[in-house]
Amino acid sequence: MEILRVQSVKKVYKSRRGAKVEALSDISFTVKKGEYIAIMGESGSGKTTLLNILASLDEVTDGEVLLEGMNYKHIPNDELAAFRRQHLGFVFQDFNLLDQFTLKDNIFLPLVMANLRVKEMNAKIKDIAAALEIEHILNKYPYEVSGGQQQRAAVARALVTSPSLILADEPTGALDSRSAQELLDLFAAFHQAGQTIIMVTHSVYAASKASRVLFIKDGKINNEIKKNAMNEDISQQIFDMQSAAVTRRSTSL
Repeated sequence: MEILRVQSVKKVYKSRRGAKVEALSDISFTVKKGEYIAIMGESGSGKTTLLNILASLDEVTDGEVLLEGMNYKHIPNDELAAFRRQHLGFVFQDFNLLDQFTLKDNIFLPLVMANLRVKEMNAKIKDIAAALEIEHILNKYPYEVSGGQQQRAAVARALVTSPSLILADEPTGALDSRSAQELLDLFAAFHQAGQTIIMVTHSVYAASKASRVLFIKDGKINNEIKKNAMNEDISQQIFDMQSAAVTRRSTSL
């Protein structure tokens, strides 16, 4: 079942001097429920702009984005925040946890915004904290735990609202290799349980854990790799595709 449709999306910005800069050009793809998608591209390729549009944090210049049939263009501005809380979960490279709050209170934030009662919030956090193995540190503050534990709390915050889609922006970028591996294992487990995930990453290893990899260049999707029963380890294909892109760029200079 299709959960996300990105149709002919174009994004044009105006520079300070009034010149037009095209960040995205005719981006189209669909995502099925339960898919795990990685988006790769060089700095300036447009992947962050695309992620911001999928997060409803930026508007398209042209085209459409539909999540579970809801067209972003038709959501009133005063309802966007509630839409994000209900349908989207976010995982960032730098965790985005508030140091003055405990991990538990950080995880509770989207539920507080949704006006849930404490009893309901405690019920929601119980299973997620257990799955992420952070029950024993919920009352600690972010600066009292490791980066890997902070990212687990951030993942719990993203999952606690049972979102339709998780958007992850370089989620392993600030982690050591062991914590990154643990996080990717968790993503794989949530994917197996049916969670839909879109992850922007520079890491070949992280991207290889996804079921599909989209490559973006100059604001366009110019290639993709799909994982299947005959093609479980796609890391070499990803590496080869990136190497070929670098070679083409060097040749054109």
